[in-house]
Amino acid sequence: MATVTVLAVLPSVRLGLADMLASHGHTVVPEEESSDGTIWVLDAPSAPALDALMAQRYSDSPRAAVILSDEPGMPNQLARAGLRGWACLARDVDGDQLDLAVRSAEAGLVLLDLPIASTSLAVPASLAAPAPLTEPLTARELQVLQLVAQGLPNKGIARRLGISENTAKFHVASLCGKLGASSRTEAVTIAARRGLILL
Repeated sequence: MATVTVLAVLPSVRLGLADMLASHGHTVVPEEESSDGTIWVLDAPSAPALDALMAQRYSDSPRAAVILSDEPGMPNQLARAGLRGWACLARDVDGDQLDLAVRSAEAGLVLLDLPIASTSLAVPASLAAPAPLTEPLTARELQVLQLVAQGLPNKGIARRLGISENTAKFHVASLCGKLGASSRTEAVTIAARRGLILL
């Protein structure tokens, strides 16, 4: 799981978020112990609050972040922040949503809460729909891709689908080729960005 630093104006909010994250297996560290690999979880109720936090915290290198805010323009602001992965969720987030957001940001993905995404004024270029695949994935390749996303090795995929391990390897190689991915991890990332799988 991820190493996370929680920043919030109210100590009660900070403690509540830290408890939610710890209950999902994440390691919560104080700000002074954070490093470049630390995921920041910020309770930023307004754009000026986020600006102030970003100016202080992100001066050295881009990090991954999860921002909790109800402001509709927040995704556009985050898209311009140069973060390697980020999520924007409503402030009334639950533990499962927060866990998914942290894991997505850590993987370099972008995750938006539906109400926030639907009220944003502009879609950032980084979220624009990718060009369609030159050759679509088959139904079996989509099944294999979902199992790859769950972390199953070829042997596990073969067992789950009742096929040989060589056939599983073939499907993984084929879907990687169609997605333009050089690894299983990259294939999952590309597929998630294209909306082919849910993480």
